[in-house]
Amino acid sequence: MTDAAAAGERPALSEDELIGAVAELARGAFADRAAESDRTGEFSHANADDLRALGIPGLIVPAEFGGRDASIFTYIRVIEEIARGDSSTAVALNMHLLVSGLIRALPPIPRRAAVLRAIAEDGAWACAPGSIPSRQLDREGAGFRVAEDGAELVINGRAGFASMSDAARFVMTAGQIQRESGEGDLVLAMVEAGAPGLANLGNWDGMGLRATASHDIAMENVRIPREEALVAPPALIRAAETMMPQTAFQRRAVPALGILAIWLGTAQAVFDETAAYLGKRSGYLAVPAPAEAEQQGPRSEQPWAQSALGEMDAWLGTSRELLYAAAGKIEQPFDDRQSFIRYQVRLTYHLRRMAEELAQRSISLCGAHAYVKGSPLERLYRDLTGAIVMAWKTDELRLSLGQAALGREITIVGPAGT
Repeated sequence: MTDAAAAGERPALSEDELIGAVAELARGAFADRAAESDRTGEFSHANADDLRALGIPGLIVPAEFGGRDASIFTYIRVIEEIARGDSSTAVALNMHLLVSGLIRALPPIPRRAAVLRAIAEDGAWACAPGSIPSRQLDREGAGFRVAEDGAELVINGRAGFASMSDAARFVMTAGQIQRESGEGDLVLAMVEAGAPGLANLGNWDGMGLRATASHDIAMENVRIPREEALVAPPALIRAAETMMPQTAFQRRAVPALGILAIWLGTAQAVFDETAAYLGKRSGYLAVPAPAEAEQQGPRSEQPWAQSALGEMDAWLGTSRELLYAAAGKIEQPFDDRQSFIRYQVRLTYHLRRMAEELAQRSISLCGAHAYVKGSPLERLYRDLTGAIVMAWKTDELRLSLGQAALGREITIVGPAGT
């Protein structure tokens, strides 16, 4: 036994070794647990514990706070491998990493260091309810409102899609101070999940990704010390955004790359299961049929099936190459913000089209027997389609690319803070 193991410390894995360890977990224990988690719709605490044992909560926390400070490439690969075994766990982890990155980017308020150390050293998880509640269709009444009460801030409101919420120790809350006149200050707070007045509503029940714990979070008169939050005038936030260096602006896209990695890993699982299924599937009917009408041999021997599988492989291969290349490109400053946004839109469009194509090809290749309840492909299909319907829209991405080609300014707005 090494000295580190005897002391109860985690082994010092290289980034390649860490990716390998995550892949082994994902294709073993995570894949084995995925069907049950999907059936019950319950978050897999066992998966979270396994990731904690590898130090994954602190994956992108700076080393000065006890974190690994991993590269963007490792971030993407970890998410991809987890998604290949259990998409729900990958979605929950990406939410946590998004929050970790936001906290890392904060100025040195007292709360920042304590939370980063808890994440890296204690394996604490975090979530961020930032969307309209899951059963609400507009922004009216959604979000958090903040009132000032001496040295305290009082938070009320509700927001949704807080993936990882069932395991989270910290809930990142964004709101605005309500004032009778003028624009109220913006507030970013890291609230303890057990704070009085904070409730996890436990109401997530999606078509796919059912074990992400993407519940609504409600707060009723939750009190926190003002000094523990970031409180800033909106004008100051806007000015800081304008002055942000190009590389810092580009790094904000990393959690969005995590979503693309979820698509890629889940699509790979769909591909693997489809190829295996085609080798087993033979025939159609349970009644006698003329010999000339009977399909001979497994479906994998049919040219039409081989051709469709080849197209799936091409989509996967090009998407993987593009996403891996993006990990390096983000660290290299583009000429300006618009050129980077255009690059990000192209990348997102390609990966989204890949996911759409693999989902559709798989279901048409394998047919009804593969998509009965309880089949691995049935769950994987729901997870893949569920992952892409919640994010950017294909038509909007295509429209943005056309507008950019005409010299017009574009944005990319959607999940992961883009």
